[in-house]
Amino acid sequence: MIPILLMLAAPAPPTFVNESSAVVIIRPDNANIQYTGRWDFSDPLSPWCAWQGSSTTVRFHGTELAAELNPGNSSEWFRVIIDGNHFSSRKVKLNPGRQRIVLAENLPPGPHRLDLIKETYAGNNATFFGFAIRGTGILPPPQHQPHRIVFYGDSNLAGYSNESEANGGANQLVGVHFGLSGILSRMLDAEYHNISSSGENLSGLLKRYDRMQWYGENPSWDFQRFDANVVVVNIGANDVGIPGRSEAAIRADYHQLLTELRVVHPNAHIVLANAVGWSFDEPANYIADVVTSHGDPNISAAKFPWVFEQWHGCQTDQAGMATYLAHHISQIMGWPMHKADVVNGFGFQGNVANGSFEKVAPFGGFAWRYFQDNKVRRVVSLSQAKDGQAFLRLTADGEVHQPNPARNQDIVEVTLWARGQGSATVTIDFHDQEMYSAPMSGQSTTLTLSPQWQQFQFQVSAPIQTPRPIFNTRLTLHADAGSVVDFDAISQTLR
Repeated sequence: MIPILLMLAAPAPPTFVNESSAVVIIRPDNANIQYTGRWDFSDPLSPWCAWQGSSTTVRFHGTELAAELNPGNSSEWFRVIIDGNHFSSRKVKLNPGRQRIVLAENLPPGPHRLDLIKETYAGNNATFFGFAIRGTGILPPPQHQPHRIVFYGDSNLAGYSNESEANGGANQLVGVHFGLSGILSRMLDAEYHNISSSGENLSGLLKRYDRMQWYGENPSWDFQRFDANVVVVNIGANDVGIPGRSEAAIRADYHQLLTELRVVHPNAHIVLANAVGWSFDEPANYIADVVTSHGDPNISAAKFPWVFEQWHGCQTDQAGMATYLAHHISQIMGWPMHKADVVNGFGFQGNVANGSFEKVAPFGGFAWRYFQDNKVRRVVSLSQAKDGQAFLRLTADGEVHQPNPARNQDIVEVTLWARGQGSATVTIDFHDQEMYSAPMSGQSTTLTLSPQWQQFQFQVSAPIQTPRPIFNTRLTLHADAGSVVDFDAISQTLR
């Protein structure tokens, strides 16, 4: 196949040509390209963006499409979605420098849609120089989504460790399309902007919420270009523990931020969201009081349990947060709500999430957390699974765990099926709100296994009185040394 070449410096050819094998050059100022995010068009032939989640969307008639980009001064990752197939989409890495990249090829002749989404924000600005289409050219853009959301936050909203259940930190594991902002926006039929960065705190966001880029205050963003219906603020975790940052100082910064955001988002409903369960001093303990004392009836507070503990949320946890927040926004705004398109890693009404391992997130995670990913495997085999077509296999000290909210006096009942060679240990314990604290109580049981599936049942009671209230219960599955263990059909009740 002859590669598509972009020659955008030359006069642009007609948008449509008759020969189906011809290459049509689409300049970035073409009105049929749909841009979402904080894009700078001061030079219409080389628009740039910085914040993650920024995207270009194009509909075209043809079999191949290439783009010319410069990701900036650092390697960046972009997601390519063809014909709305999010689950089978792919991420591509672009190293610094202007370059051509084929985004779609060998497509059946006819109309197609391609979304190109900036997943990361590691360097400075990414510049877009246009598309080249092998076919008859560009088509009118898709309709815009009916709703608009702006997100402001820190590393979780920026998608840190989003593709690692073991909390990996490499830039290739970062992503927002299958993070809270992307999942929630698809659940609520919204377009979104994501203004967040790892390590961000309240004072930093107060400096940067109106910027086109993290590194400089100029140019500033024109908020009239994206009239948000909802604003989600998920910030404050990084303020805890900073010398001199008392609760009173954090509260004061929340009030200042809400005041300034109301000026630039005069009609939006603002949600001050935070997670509970990682620190005794976490802002989630008092964001509802901040909202009440602020006195703006168009601001609300939302909390979701930090059930992924001390780690950053991966795709399944982000889907859990999105589900919590989508219910909250849907009730306030009256918007219809779709189910999350990523498996929800948060249990429901005391039960574990994905207890039969049937569902899997786009990156391969399945809602259980672990440290050694080489000792944890989701196996798909209809003939071997106890329930459905998938089960969990742990080898030689491999371990997974999943927490759920709990309180004092709760009784946890777990039923599971297991088989294997050797033995396994099942632990049910209880923790308070401080994520790094040792279990307040718990019980471990050793399972003697056989090659055939066996059912095991456990019941453990949370203590009645503790120095601090019980916050969660955690179920841990462990393959003992030298053992190979399969688990399936896990269920949990809380009463």
